[in-house]
Amino acid sequence: MTLRIEESYNDGRSLRGIFVRGEQQDGQRVSATAARGQFLATDDPNTIILRLSQGVLIHESPKFAVPRVLTFDNHDLPIPLPKIEAFRTRGGADREMTIPELFVAGKDKSQSVQTRLESRANFHFRIVEVMSMFLIPLMAIALAIPPKRSTSSLGVFLSIVLLVTQHKINQYAEDMGARGVIDPLIALWVPFLLFSALAIWMYYTVAHVPGGQPIGALERVAAKAAQKIRAALTMFQRKPQGA
Repeated sequence: MTLRIEESYNDGRSLRGIFVRGEQQDGQRVSATAARGQFLATDDPNTIILRLSQGVLIHESPKFAVPRVLTFDNHDLPIPLPKIEAFRTRGGADREMTIPELFVAGKDKSQSVQTRLESRANFHFRIVEVMSMFLIPLMAIALAIPPKRSTSSLGVFLSIVLLVTQHKINQYAEDMGARGVIDPLIALWVPFLLFSALAIWMYYTVAHVPGGQPIGALERVAAKAAQKIRAALTMFQRKPQGA
């Protein structure tokens, strides 16, 4: 069934601009448009009534040569509710657990070693990802300020590279921790501490060191590389031939 409602008032009790279309297994199709409508409860908990007002109903069927069209002032359209069994319940995988559940599962001796490792790795991964958000403003300040007399956007490019690299390192560390290759605590928090030290150093250099520019050296290297690339490209350009 397809249901479209343009406007809703009174906490959903009053509907405006309604379009509904339903199709049965035998090929029959019912389409209706209405100016107003409202949902009504029934004695059957698995069915509700959509009461339509001032609309047009089109009934199509393989048995009809042409569709039947009905103009109505009021029309009650029963709508079956989806069965609860159709919705998948939350699984027991570590990625579907909450952070407190992961912490408990990682300490539960009744669980297998593999389950405890996966729970611990995912727990530390989530905490590190959240903590990394607090470092983004520091890096944004440090990388958004270009060196003097520079219009390069290297800082923007470098910020994207750093964030993506740090996230991929966290994913790799989580995988290593879940397999038991490295302790999850070490695998995830050591790279985070290094990333934190880099972000704090870059911010301190910009905010407290006179004339400090953490990416100044990279700016100079990038400028020289760009000059060499342009020089190399000019060598392959064809010289204009004389008339």
